[in-house]
Amino acid sequence: MKVGHFVSYYLPITQNWIYNQLIYNRECESAVLCQRLVNPEQFPFGSVYPICKPSGLMSIPKRFIHKLFEQYPYKPHSTVIKKIKPDILHGHFLLESWRNYHLVKRLNIPLITTCYGQDITSLPRRPFWRNRCKKVFELSAAFIVEGEHMGKTLAELGCPREKINVIKLGIDIAKIDAYTGVTKNDDKVRILFTGLNREKKGAAYAVEAFIKALSMTNADLELHLLGDGIYREPMEKKLSDAGLRQKAVFHGMRPVDEYHKLLKSTDITLTPSVHASDGDTEGGAPVVTIESLCAGIPVIGSNHCDIPNIVSHGSTGLLSNERDIDALAKDICTLAENPLLRLEMGKRGTQYARAEHDIEKQVRKITDVYRAVLAKY
Repeated sequence: MKVGHFVSYYLPITQNWIYNQLIYNRECESAVLCQRLVNPEQFPFGSVYPICKPSGLMSIPKRFIHKLFEQYPYKPHSTVIKKIKPDILHGHFLLESWRNYHLVKRLNIPLITTCYGQDITSLPRRPFWRNRCKKVFELSAAFIVEGEHMGKTLAELGCPREKINVIKLGIDIAKIDAYTGVTKNDDKVRILFTGLNREKKGAAYAVEAFIKALSMTNADLELHLLGDGIYREPMEKKLSDAGLRQKAVFHGMRPVDEYHKLLKSTDITLTPSVHASDGDTEGGAPVVTIESLCAGIPVIGSNHCDIPNIVSHGSTGLLSNERDIDALAKDICTLAENPLLRLEMGKRGTQYARAEHDIEKQVRKITDVYRAVLAKY
């Protein structure tokens, strides 16, 4: 079976799960059709066809036009499709399916759309997008979402329920070493937070809860913040104003392999996600939630979207209501002061994640959706 995948850029570091879907689906021959290349050295893949050059002045007008009209021209992708002759087209994010809407309409090839969060939360709030969503709902033969909450949200937007398939996000468990309570050279309790680029990640609540927890415990806490974006400088200021800047490490954007190494030294992961002011949400759950559980790291998070369907409160982590800084701080103290509890939660998290989110299993389920669509087409 041949599959043409639509993505915007190939490939942001934060979308590494798409790469896993490509390289682990050995039952399909995949090609990627994208606007332009980013990070190709981190995600080597032979069949990638960008419309624009990665950089240079000549690529800027094209990218501006794509952004302005939120559509791609017909010819570049149609030329590739004539070459690769896919049986299925797979749009990653509803936005990408819309950008290729007129192309797909002219082809006799079924379209599958995977929704990941922002594309079905904040995007439909924009002018014209409700009508565009309805058109994609009609055009796509099937939709894939990572959790029940996201499936419900998609249905409430008007997507036919019979088209919605819930398939949990797959991760490369072979690359994530399970934490086994390795003896460290110090008594630090290292807490990981990822997401300084979006309001929905809850950076302010993570930092404020960390500051509060430091006043409530004698544990030697250290906050590690991975990523970059508009919230980095404000978070550094919060820590500096509290006289605690030395208790945090800002790692910036790091390659996936370095992120996996950081997981090995992490004791607790924070995912205090919230509904953003523009309506943006996780949709499902942050990927770091699943990967932390796989690594044997308990998660402290919020009752947001599908996080409660991934993290079992009291078993693999601790959950509280969105924006509840006091509860987050209390949960940090609870796990920081109880290494045995962290270890027990970590073991249960590893068992769950490796059973339910193994990329090898999940891509087979995606391929089953392809087959079911082709059988009806």
